[in-house]
Amino acid sequence: MKKLPNYAKALLLQGASTTGNFTEGYYFVEERIQINHSKELFDFCKWIDQNIGGAASGNIDMLFSAYKNPFNAELANQANELANKIRLIRGC
Repeated sequence: MKKLPNYAKALLLQGASTTGNFTEGYYFVEERIQINHSKELFDFCKWIDQNIGGAASGNIDMLFSAYKNPFNAELANQANELANKIRLIRGC
């Protein structure tokens, strides 16, 4: 997968909104995820929870690009900036 499919984006955001994080949210919507996308989407959800702390409709595509291209400095910087903002908001 090069881009995050629209159906997957909607499901992952719905799941995270319902459960409070992306990994648990994945389990909430798992039955509606195409089997050929399931492992990669699950790993992406874990990556968001472990490295970023959250996502929204306005930044999930950028985060997926950062996840898929870990050596792209510009994407890594964008993802790190978002993670720092989330940490600041949460008081971590």
